[in-house]
Amino acid sequence: MGKRKLKYFDRFYTSYTLPANALEIEFWQTGRIDKGIGSYFRWQPRVEIEYGLTDRLTTSFYFNFNEVRSYDNQIQSKPLSLYTSSIEFRYRLSNPNEYIVDPALYFEFSYGGDKIEYEPKILISKRFDNFVSVININTEFERNIAKNENESSFELTMGIAYEVTRNISLGLEFRNHRNYLETFKKEENQASFIGPTFSFHSDRFYFVINLLTQLGGNPSTKDNFEFSSHEKYELRTILGVEL
Repeated sequence: MGKRKLKYFDRFYTSYTLPANALEIEFWQTGRIDKGIGSYFRWQPRVEIEYGLTDRLTTSFYFNFNEVRSYDNQIQSKPLSLYTSSIEFRYRLSNPNEYIVDPALYFEFSYGGDKIEYEPKILISKRFDNFVSVININTEFERNIAKNENESSFELTMGIAYEVTRNISLGLEFRNHRNYLETFKKEENQASFIGPTFSFHSDRFYFVINLLTQLGGNPSTKDNFEFSSHEKYELRTILGVEL
């Protein structure tokens, strides 16, 4: 499977890794929009460098930035700044189509000031004809050193994409995200999202864009939406370039 066929989705990963010694750079732009009151926009750029250590093992290093623009509500605005730095490993457990599904394992470690995050995932993909389907099972553990506090989250993401042409695919992505006190001690909130994805890939670069709309959440903040930890809309673009 070619390198340029890897990026069908914005919100999660397929189980397919880069070939050995392949190098890519990705520019992520994520906008989280609307808290149900006033004006709210959270911008989260990311720069990621991805390298194929072997045909089955891919590693990435990236810088995560954060900015909040908020007016006419109680949410504080924040200037653009480096939020965390992360290192990621993704290991493919089988060859494509060797089993009923194609599985992979993912682990990410992030550090930023007084915050440490661990994020293990299980990645499951299946390709049939011109369709690619994916399920990611994600957990995240966050440690605030200064406050001596722990938080955790669970996320289930899934999607399907169809290759319209050799270079263009259309897809649909779903996301359910749940936050917990300490290590899954008590659920604080949860929200579900769904939305379309467009992907263009050539021999040297690819571009993916996705818009998620919140279906609803719990506890309901306004009109059955959960706004304490989630937004009404999430827009993401990824531009990837082969080096």
